[in-house]
Amino acid sequence: MNTAHEIGILATAIKEYGIVNADGRSSVAYGILFDKTANTLEALNGTLRAAKKQKKVAFDAELLMMPKDKDVQIILLE
Repeated sequence: MNTAHEIGILATAIKEYGIVNADGRSSVAYGILFDKTANTLEALNGTLRAAKKQKKVAFDAELLMMPKDKDVQIILLE
């Protein structure tokens, strides 16, 4: 898996399907991201964890699970 490529797809999806917050950053609910990237990101949680470790995204959970975390916001930091 090419992590940089996967994180690029993730960032594009957050911008495309999310909204711009008051602080100017894009964010999207995990449920929307899960639905919209089902065919492009096979390991969404792995990509999210890698992006969080690289400080490219932020979210308030260690591991996101559907449907429990569908409303958790994923914030794009870059």
